[in-house]
Amino acid sequence: MKHFLLLLIASLFASAAHAQYVTNLTLMKNHFLTGEPVVATVTIVNRSGADAIVGGKGARDWLQFEITEASGRTLAPITIGSEQALTLKAGGTTKHTVELSGGYSTADLGTFHMVVNVLHPISGQFYQSNRARLMITDSKPNLFDQPFGVPEGFPGAGRARRFQVILYRELDNLQLYCRVTDDRSGSYIATFLLGPVLMVTEPQIVIDPKNNLNIFFLARPQLFCHVIVSPDGTLKHRTYYKNLDESRPSLIMTPAGGRVVGGEPFDPSAPAPVKKMRKASDRPPGL
Repeated sequence: MKHFLLLLIASLFASAAHAQYVTNLTLMKNHFLTGEPVVATVTIVNRSGADAIVGGKGARDWLQFEITEASGRTLAPITIGSEQALTLKAGGTTKHTVELSGGYSTADLGTFHMVVNVLHPISGQFYQSNRARLMITDSKPNLFDQPFGVPEGFPGAGRARRFQVILYRELDNLQLYCRVTDDRSGSYIATFLLGPVLMVTEPQIVIDPKNNLNIFFLARPQLFCHVIVSPDGTLKHRTYYKNLDESRPSLIMTPAGGRVVGGEPFDPSAPAPVKKMRKASDRPPGL
């Protein structure tokens, strides 16, 4: 069974020696809500002694994910190729991050195991990874659950859907999830994690005039997050704001949509500023 999946490639080369592939599978996390995408990282060490070229237009799919239920029944495999040819260097290590989306990988509740098989194109054989464990659970919307109509310009325009926001306890943390469902059938269109949330401040959750869902919440102490989810269930926008003593950020509604006022925009991925050492010549006069 083939699916259109997002394949993000990042390569890292190292040194090694003999005999086909050594493959390792890791998951971004092990607990998932029903319908949530699974993000997996596949690490391949090519020990065949020769470069292996995988993927490319019309080439055979070279990644095959197998999911097994606790009872031992194996689900239909998920196969993935890549539009561009990739070279797995002899003696090198490559890492490939794959998002298994669409809900089929987490459609049922329970405990599952996943392995990935990687094609060695020269021999035509697949080499299997270790087993990774998944736990699929579900939760009812406990923060927000409201219907909306899909606007013109989106697939399914005119259909009734629901925006749902779920507060879910995962181990020792509270996580915030968003879900979009079909209002008539109740089927899940999209489920995704927004991130950790601190309930010291109640999240602001509003559907704006364009039927986008705006969620404004405290992600960590003094740091707020503003997320916009479009009617088709895609994450459209995410920005962070620092709380300032004289200016606390908050969400307001305008005819154009949700907007954050106050606070200071913040990029969590930006490197921390380096504090400069003061020179002896910088000392105040008289010291």
